[in-house]
Amino acid sequence: MPATSPASRWPRWKPTCSPIPHTLQTGVIEDTPRWPGQCFGCSPDNPAGLHLHFQRTTAGCQANHTLDARHCGLEGMAHGGIVSTLLDETAAWALIMHAGCLGLTTRMEVRFHSPVRIGQPLFLEAWVVSRHGRHAATRAEVRLPEGPVLASCEADWALASAGVVARMSGLDRSRLESFFRSAGPAPAEP
Repeated sequence: MPATSPASRWPRWKPTCSPIPHTLQTGVIEDTPRWPGQCFGCSPDNPAGLHLHFQRTTAGCQANHTLDARHCGLEGMAHGGIVSTLLDETAAWALIMHAGCLGLTTRMEVRFHSPVRIGQPLFLEAWVVSRHGRHAATRAEVRLPEGPVLASCEADWALASAGVVARMSGLDRSRLESFFRSAGPAPAEP
């Protein structure tokens, strides 16, 4: 897929924070560690979860995934809530890897361009559009490998440190700090 400017794909979206320059689809820089909790989207320890695993790219992150019959909405098609979860989780990991902290979704606008079929290999990608203080903006896409965008989203985030996440979730703060150190830049207390 040729690199295109996000503005050409999102003509109506205006970032709420200062822009971060990036190039899409620049390739995998490295594999990433696993989330230490029970996240539905990415935890390998959640038996009902999606078990997504992301790779860092220079602009954000990416993953490959195939949804199965458990994720069905209308027969043969993925449930819109599951597709939204794919977008949200991918964007969250772009923040983890490039901001070094967890983002809490404050706004997410999802666009469904074409049906996402059950059993169809998918390519997930997200990137950080802007970051200012404790706020960030992201974009994410679900598409066919080497193919068209099936769903996309724009999201705004409140950034949370390991301490905030520990207080909210009950996860051990030192375990979270270790995770953030291995997953991205060192987290800062917001």
